[in-house]
Amino acid sequence: MQPVSIHESVALDASCYVGEFTVIKKNVRIGNQVKIHPQCFIGEGVVIGSGTVILNGARILSRTEIGENCVIHPGCVIGSEGFGNARTSDKKWNTIAHLGNVSIGNNVSIGANTTIDRGSISDTEIHDGVKIDNLIHIAHNVIIGEDTAIAAKTGIAGTTIIGKRCMIGGAVGIVDHLKITDDVIINATSTVNRDITKPGTYTGFVPLMHHSEWKKVGIWLTKLDKIATFMKIKLKNIR
Repeated sequence: MQPVSIHESVALDASCYVGEFTVIKKNVRIGNQVKIHPQCFIGEGVVIGSGTVILNGARILSRTEIGENCVIHPGCVIGSEGFGNARTSDKKWNTIAHLGNVSIGNNVSIGANTTIDRGSISDTEIHDGVKIDNLIHIAHNVIIGEDTAIAAKTGIAGTTIIGKRCMIGGAVGIVDHLKITDDVIINATSTVNRDITKPGTYTGFVPLMHHSEWKKVGIWLTKLDKIATFMKIKLKNIR
């Protein structure tokens, strides 16, 4: 057995397992039948519910709360500081401190090398039954509702709220400060840049272009139905 560093304040039930080269800091609370595999890091004040499995090399940073029967796959980083910066008058960047935490419910699965940022003031929340694939980024203050599933390489920007039972395809990009209602399906590689208020299946594919051109295209796209109706009436009158 290789060295394991567990702070003296941490009480481990006999049913728990801690692998080689794992570090567990002070004031961590760990439930029964928890398995923490080799080379993990568990920061100060973390709470881990009973039956949860944390696989090789995961990093659970300070004050993160993880519920019962969760699976945290290799290489995850949970509780890192979010991407919050303020620009000064001389166009330099100052980092904004993130004082919130990450709260993860029960029966949640988080895939390999996924990162979940802690909140800026309030918490980032992952609710019960959520399934998160590999290589996903969830930014500060995001809330994900119960039983939502998210496929690989999706990025969710800060302060977005996603409802219950949603299905989000691979490589989806979701802009910040949006609200997505319950029972929404978003097809792979879509970009979501507005609120979704009605359940249903959504797709969004637009080629990259200069922003000034995109604004013109966006206006025309919203008018296509009206243009088509107008043209039908015109053609009917000509005939």
